[in-house]
Amino acid sequence: MNRFIIGSRTFPIFLIAVLHTCLSISSTFAADAAEELKLFSGTWQPKEASLGGNIIDKAVLDKAKVVFDKDKYTLTIDEKVEQGSFTVDPMKSPKTMDIYPTSGDNNGKTFWTIYELDGDKLTVSYSLTAGVRPEDFKPLSNTLLVVKYERLKE
Repeated sequence: MNRFIIGSRTFPIFLIAVLHTCLSISSTFAADAAEELKLFSGTWQPKEASLGGNIIDKAVLDKAKVVFDKDKYTLTIDEKVEQGSFTVDPMKSPKTMDIYPTSGDNNGKTFWTIYELDGDKLTVSYSLTAGVRPEDFKPLSNTLLVVKYERLKE
């Protein structure tokens, strides 16, 4: 069996190959996630929303906007403001986003979501149950909020 020597230790070549592959995948994921975050940049307004199949009034949606800047966000609804950070995993299917509010009514919570991003259209399925990620974009229970956003032209 071929061996690779590092310092005074000897390792099988296949172990080094596996390690190299893992590191390559990890750096590819980081690059993909960083590129995906750039696609979120800007101001978004909800155009449609449904909680458990109940449509949220357009007058409420018109008062809301989300600004994404790198891995940070600011959500404004009327006079209420929530800020926090988020991460994305564009390698999963469906793509996932984890949201970490650091101010506002949801400070300290974590929201697991899935999303679809297509140019200036963003659909997010939010789980309102801690530790549960939605499986699809069908808001069939009162613990799933599905929001369709459009990017505002600035």
